[in-house]
Amino acid sequence: MPITTRTTAPTIRASAPSTLLTNALTLTLILIALPPTLAALRHDVLDHQSVEEESLGTVSEEQEEQPTADRTEEYLAFLTESDGADERPASEFLAKDVALANLHRRKRESVWGRVPEQIFKSYILPYRIATESPSEWRERFHNRFWNEVNAMTLPDAVKHLNREAFSYLNVTYKKDYPGHKPDQNPFESEHVHFASCTGLSIILASACRSVGIPARMAMTPAWVQGSDPSDGKDGLSDVDQNHSWVEVYLGDDWHYIGASEDSDFDRTWFSGQAAKARPATKADTKHSIYAVTFEKSYPRIPAPWTSEEDKNKGVNVIDITSRYAK
Repeated sequence: MPITTRTTAPTIRASAPSTLLTNALTLTLILIALPPTLAALRHDVLDHQSVEEESLGTVSEEQEEQPTADRTEEYLAFLTESDGADERPASEFLAKDVALANLHRRKRESVWGRVPEQIFKSYILPYRIATESPSEWRERFHNRFWNEVNAMTLPDAVKHLNREAFSYLNVTYKKDYPGHKPDQNPFESEHVHFASCTGLSIILASACRSVGIPARMAMTPAWVQGSDPSDGKDGLSDVDQNHSWVEVYLGDDWHYIGASEDSDFDRTWFSGQAAKARPATKADTKHSIYAVTFEKSYPRIPAPWTSEEDKNKGVNVIDITSRYAK
């Protein structure tokens, strides 16, 4: 149907000046009185929503807002103040790494969509995953993998990195080997060609962050050991029980996957064992599952993979046992 244009002018009824003035004053009073009430109500609702959603691993409307100005100084201050490790990078390293993180974020968002600000700040921006020495993994991994993954879906990109990152570095799992250090950075692992579950998790999480995919290490200081014979399977024992893996944020929630393992999300060889984990209490923090975070506001515990000489190393953690326990 063709579009027609109305040529007849609408009828306008004149109102008395006093009536217009009265209506205008009434409307102004309503507009003045109403917004603070609505703003306060929205603030209260979001306060409760934010607390509830944080426990579920999702984000609130306010957290989804993206920065509208350069926040480099804020990010530098966050990284400097939050890092509890003895070994800290030089200021030149930090400035370059923050610039790369921001650049990669923009590239990622042009392909896969926005990253909530708090998730970017905690799980993409930081230059270390756990207690490893800082290294320039962000630039090297991004240059190697970005052109391969940017046409994939987020889940497929993670699985691709979980295969190719280890092949690229020529690193495989080994429990003990000459020069073994559990928390090797990716290039220390490349040098010796082996890594523990912690070292493998550091590689995968770093590769994911390099292309703008939020990633964090998940771990347990000790699996729950009971009378079930399966409690000791896969090399787990009363002495050697700690394990590390990776969680990635795929836009809806966090999903776990074993580093350098050919498995699907949220389903791998240790899923049954993880289901027996217990939420942390004052009496027992050992048999819980934690996500490692750079946020210093969370509790700090000794890193379970450290040796006796490194016993002062610690990590800030979030108790995420409820996500696994059945």
